[in-house]
Amino acid sequence: MRPETDPKKIKRKVYMTFFQDGLWDIFLGVFLLGWGFTIWFDIPLLQTAVFIGFFWLVLGLKRIITYPRIGHATPTEQRSRTLKIAIAGVVLLVAVVFLLPIVARGEVQFLRNYFEFLFGSMIAIAVALIGYWWRIYRWYLYAGMIFLFFVFNQWSELSFSLSFIMPGGLITLCGLNILYRFLRRYPVVSQEDNYESR
Repeated sequence: MRPETDPKKIKRKVYMTFFQDGLWDIFLGVFLLGWGFTIWFDIPLLQTAVFIGFFWLVLGLKRIITYPRIGHATPTEQRSRTLKIAIAGVVLLVAVVFLLPIVARGEVQFLRNYFEFLFGSMIAIAVALIGYWWRIYRWYLYAGMIFLFFVFNQWSELSFSLSFIMPGGLITLCGLNILYRFLRRYPVVSQEDNYESR
């Protein structure tokens, strides 16, 4: 089979197209920042609002920023993967809402002692799975970064809120850098240019 017709390589290119604008990287960073500020300022349900609001904002920005530059095609498998991400995020939020009262009452001592580390590890695993599903290898680095900060939280003086804010800020900056390079590499192609190039 010729390399350019290899289905695996074609899939890889489709997945890279979906993530190459950096918007989902920014979403991940803002998601973590939202958790951090939720804990820091003790604002209930802030993270839920951030997740839902920014998720739909990214989808809207893709229509404005990404699709006019590189086009758009949404295969069934891609929609399925996007739905999995949304469901995983909602499940994670709901799980935390139910677990926090249990931990606060100290009914499960192990969870009380290691809740912050376990919760951070769950997020790191979720990020790594997204990287695996979509074949986006830099998300493995994000997962490792998140896990590392929660190791510092568990066995050093790093606060729970900063365990989210620091990796969230770094990932957001990475996403903004990717978006900047994307905008420079792919200028908007006007309809007149398309017509003249035919």
